Amino acid sequence: MLKSASTTNFIAKTAALLLLVSGGLFAFCSFVFDSAHYPRIAPAAFLDTLAVPIDWVNLGSLSFPIQVDNYLVFQEFHSLAPASTFEESYLFGSIVFLLSVSALALFSTFKKIPFLIASAAWIVLLTVSNSNGLNIGVPSSNLPLVILIAGSILPLMFFHVWKPNAAFGLRWLTVLFSLGVALSALVLLSPIPKPQLYLAEQSLVIGLGMAAAWVFWQGHGIISGIYILLARANQNISMRISWQILGIGILYLLALIFLLLDLKGEVSLPIPASTSLMLLFPMGILGWISTLEKIHQESNIAAKPNFLQALFLLGFAMTGWLIWKFEVSGNEPAGEFLKHLIVYSQFGFSLFFLVYLFSNFLSIMDSGKSVDKVLFKPFSLPYYHLRIGGMITMLVITIYMDAVLAAQTSSMTTHVLGDYYYQTGRKLEASILYENAWDTFRKNKKAKSLTAHLLFELNQPTLAKEHLDESFAEAPQVDNILLLSSRMILENKPFESVFYLENGLKRFPGNPHLVNNLALVYVKIQKHEEALRLLEENSASDPVLASNLIAMRGKLQKNQPETPTGDDLITRINRLSRNNFRGEAVNGDELNKLRAQLENETSPMLLNAGMRNLSSVGDISATAQDLAWIDSVSRKPEMLEYLMQMQETASIRSLAAGRITESIKNLNGLAFRNPGDAGYYLNLTAGILARNLDFEKASKDIIAAEEKGFKAFRPQHIAILRLGGFSEKAKELQDQYQVPESTSQDPMLDFVARFNQSMPDRLFELWSQIPSQETKATLAYLMLERKAHGLTGYQLNELGKTLEGRIENEEELKLFLQNPDWSDQAALKSFTEFLQTGEELSANPYRTPLVLSAAERLQDPLAQYELLNTASEFSKDPLLWIRKVQAAKRIGLDNYATDAIQEMSTWLSWDEIEFLQRTNY
Repeated sequence: MLKSASTTNFIAKTAALLLLVSGGLFAFCSFVFDSAHYPRIAPAAFLDTLAVPIDWVNLGSLSFPIQVDNYLVFQEFHSLAPASTFEESYLFGSIVFLLSVSALALFSTFKKIPFLIASAAWIVLLTVSNSNGLNIGVPSSNLPLVILIAGSILPLMFFHVWKPNAAFGLRWLTVLFSLGVALSALVLLSPIPKPQLYLAEQSLVIGLGMAAAWVFWQGHGIISGIYILLARANQNISMRISWQILGIGILYLLALIFLLLDLKGEVSLPIPASTSLMLLFPMGILGWISTLEKIHQESNIAAKPNFLQALFLLGFAMTGWLIWKFEVSGNEPAGEFLKHLIVYSQFGFSLFFLVYLFSNFLSIMDSGKSVDKVLFKPFSLPYYHLRIGGMITMLVITIYMDAVLAAQTSSMTTHVLGDYYYQTGRKLEASILYENAWDTFRKNKKAKSLTAHLLFELNQPTLAKEHLDESFAEAPQVDNILLLSSRMILENKPFESVFYLENGLKRFPGNPHLVNNLALVYVKIQKHEEALRLLEENSASDPVLASNLIAMRGKLQKNQPETPTGDDLITRINRLSRNNFRGEAVNGDELNKLRAQLENETSPMLLNAGMRNLSSVGDISATAQDLAWIDSVSRKPEMLEYLMQMQETASIRSLAAGRITESIKNLNGLAFRNPGDAGYYLNLTAGILARNLDFEKASKDIIAAEEKGFKAFRPQHIAILRLGGFSEKAKELQDQYQVPESTSQDPMLDFVARFNQSMPDRLFELWSQIPSQETKATLAYLMLERKAHGLTGYQLNELGKTLEGRIENEEELKLFLQNPDWSDQAALKSFTEFLQTGEELSANPYRTPLVLSAAERLQDPLAQYELLNTASEFSKDPLLWIRKVQAAKRIGLDNYATDAIQEMSTWLSWDEIEFLQRTNY
């Protein structure tokens, strides 16, 4: 029997300690970490574009960048409606149920008077728990209360009257079964939606009542615990601990007075708002010491010492779990109620404990005797005077605080009911309850915020804005300011949004959410410098601000000193866009990290932005793998909205890798499929073609772009049209769009006007006559890149001499010039490394030497013809076309060969064509 009782006590203590430890951890986490449920302020990302140069046309006076769009990701903070807390509510309800069962089982062991007091207190607690809201039978009936009282009190009465010697384990199981059956009956009988959730939410009232009882019990726990420790340390020493405990007591009471004034709002302490709640931890630790002494010294206690110790642990655990519940549910009135209760009780009971201590033990306090062993001996009268005095003091404080406890209690219970309606989807009822909760007690941020959110959802924006204005005027809170300013932006009232955000920052200086959104609104109203200043001054406080600062500097084209930035995906996307705009090289490791993050990203918007910026980096390696990756991502259903942008990204990746044929064809396809954006794509292809000296095709694309609505004409467009032979159209567009033009003549432009169509030896003759060495060097590079296949070794070396000391990869060029043999693999490799091209020789159809080399390496005559024919769709190089004619004849396509010769006659003389036919290239 003794062994069984010992085992039961061990299990009971272990369970109580587990609840206590878990409750303490959850309470501690609520102090350290913000709740994920309220407030919910989250950054929402949106994209802006930044034109970055992917290449340059640099031909003397004709100099302009070929620009593609990169993305900047801006983040704007939004106030979201609080999240539902189903799991947390059910967890807390279960904890309250287990602690209630344990407490009731312990009550059944009490002596008569304590048992009656505990039972009466429990009935009162059930009465105020709003169980009549279950509407069993008729609305607001008392039947649920009767069922709860019967399910909880009857087992207690049975054990107290008829089975006083029953084992605690049997008591606990019986109460568990009885109360469980009562709650199950309520759930089954109630017609309201989710009655189990209703009970779980209302369990906060039960938990708060149990915690309040424990707080009263430990009213002087801190001071009495400290005194017991001092008395033990003073044994046989005879120190003057009376002065020590008096000093500590006065300091503690002064601290409580300041906390009291802070709660009343008359002073503002530079300490966390949860300081009052933090007193629970020393109350629990020091109160345990005091309680143990009290239990051991008092012979006429309510129950066995072990049971009272267990009750202490249960109360401590309940208080810890309650703090977590306050944080999760956002029930600020309940939290404030507990704060006030703690400060009131600590001040009242600690004050009268000091009176009790000095009036009864001053004569022996400094004697070195074991005063702690007799501290509670004169228990009956003086100690009850202590409790009565403490209660009176609490009443005085309550009056001084304008009886705010009543308002907090009313607001708390209304808030609890509002949470139930909110989580069961009844928005109108919830909004009314939250409105009433805030009207009753203004320190209730969630109630006011959720009222506005619900009214917006109920399509009552005017009423919602009235509530937000009321909050702004009487009890400002960051989430409501964000919600109100966002609504002003939605209604196209940016200046009103600025008003709310600026005044919000006066109330909450340096708040990163307000700073960020204000900076973004400043940009909307053209206050660019103020926006940058705001972000620069506060970027260190939040990674979102730092990321937005990078994006804003890029958007406003500001080159300012970099600030430390993070490694999150959005920051990397913005940083890469800025680097692409500046033309700065990016570390390969940084690019690899960005790609790794993108491969694990699920947001379609961020995938689109990141892949675009990544694809704009000039890189000739792994092009096929990158294009396959872009294609696989674009096929995902969630990317449907960004399909056109992803196709554009693939074209840009091809362009960055030098795949001109592929890029232009894809861009032309996009222009055809997306008429609204055709002007943008055709303008881009015009720049690419001009970069490759194909001014005729570039001119045609410019004319087509104008027909599709393109109007942003620049001097380079007029120059390209004239170089392409469309002088009349150039004059027309120049006059229509008021485009300025440089009147200076540029011999380089005369040289390149018909560069692609010209014979290599004729170009070399013209090149030799150019006086300017700078111009000759630029044209020498173009000659080597595009006409080297038709030049002699002497001519190639002359071109190479002009480039000495002016180019990168000069050693590779020298190696090629030593043996300019296109059939030699080593020579070809040197040439491609000089040009910094990839292994795909036919990627750029205007690099005729490489195209012809690629054709020579094909064994299949049909494959040779197809390659040459594809290149000839772009380039009009005479040697390329004659090789195409020869390839066509080899496979029996004489008609195609004849047609090709006929077309060549449009830009070559028949003498030149006959010369080409006689020459073996």
